[in-house]
This record gives sequence, C-alpha cells and structure tokens, in this order.
Amino acid sequence: MAPKSATKSKAKPSSRKSWKSRAVTRLIEPGSAVECMHCGDRVKFQARLRLQQVICNIYTKGRWDHVEHFHAECYDEADQPFGEPED
Repeated sequence: MAPKSATKSKAKPSSRKSWKSRAVTRLIEPGSAVECMHCGDRVKFQARLRLQQVICNIYTKGRWDHVEHFHAECYDEADQPFGEPED
C-alpha cells in the first residue's frame, strides 16, 4: 500500500480557464423585465422597432457573479464598461 503522501491530490488543475466579464448584443425579447444599468429605465420589447440590448456576464475572481443589461445606446454612452460587445 502506498503512503498517504503518494496518493493522488484532489486539488483542481491550475490550467483552469480564468473567465473575464464580457458583453454581447442581443435583440430585446418579448416579456423582458430588466432595468438598464446606465439609465435605470426598463429594457422593453417593441415589436416594430426590433431594438437591441447589451447583456454582460460579470465575473469576479474568475467566477460568474451576475448579469447586467443595457440599452445598446446606453452601453455606448457608458463607454462600453465590459468591452466591445460580441454579436
């Protein structure tokens, strides 16, 4: 039997990807009930206008923390706090 010090470690590998906050542009879906983090107004669906929103996944210390929503225009006004949004 191998000594305990020679047994396999349960530590997670250090090659684990460190996630960073990021932004994506999406159409505003019907039934959306979120507020814009910049202006505070509701990010709301309007069928004829097909407006877009920016959705940001926020990571803290490499772990997912929360989501923030912006009107597309507000995200630009806020100087794109989480980088250029992906499509």
